[in-house]
Amino acid sequence: MKKVLIAAVALMMGASLSLAGMGISWSSGGWMVELGGDVNEGPGVLENNDVIWQLIYAGADNVANEPDLKAANYLGGDDEMLADRKITQGGGSATDGTEWDTWLIQANTASTVYQDLAWETAGFVYQRIWQGTPSEEDGGKYFDSSLSEIDTAFAGGASTPSVFNYDPDGNGVAINNVIDPVGPQPQVPEPATMSLLGLGALAMVLRRKLRK
Repeated sequence: MKKVLIAAVALMMGASLSLAGMGISWSSGGWMVELGGDVNEGPGVLENNDVIWQLIYAGADNVANEPDLKAANYLGGDDEMLADRKITQGGGSATDGTEWDTWLIQANTASTVYQDLAWETAGFVYQRIWQGTPSEEDGGKYFDSSLSEIDTAFAGGASTPSVFNYDPDGNGVAINNVIDPVGPQPQVPEPATMSLLGLGALAMVLRRKLRK
């Protein structure tokens, strides 16, 4: 009987451990995402662009790495894609079934919860929103949120997931904010490159003078 009780306790403990995982309700909350300008003037991001919206594990380095447009899902460094939504211009239904308006405010009560009940790794996640589909030619504009620490105690079912509303400034304020794109930025030539360009220009000037 004692052995049976020990085995039952072990099974219960194993079951409880196996239920630990990650559950995140990821959304924009009250944020109004706009490509610069004045939020009262518009337009909302989805009036003029499609959107790729990603929930990303920041990897072992706990850093939101800059995107790599040649990589799968455009992720850089050791970042790992957890989930994404793709919303076409004008808003409406995303690929995961949620409904959004042109300001990326949720238009219905469909679930926005990402869950992985086998997840045990501590760390951070963040959200990245792309304006349109990025390409190697024009780079593409994107918005990054602040990092949110992963809670690995989510057990699914009736458990309450972590709430991670899009918060690019990390200050918890979520009322009618304007979010400017964070990348990519125009490349500034290094001093060595500028020096070489200057020498080249000088050589061309001298060559013209000698010809004269």
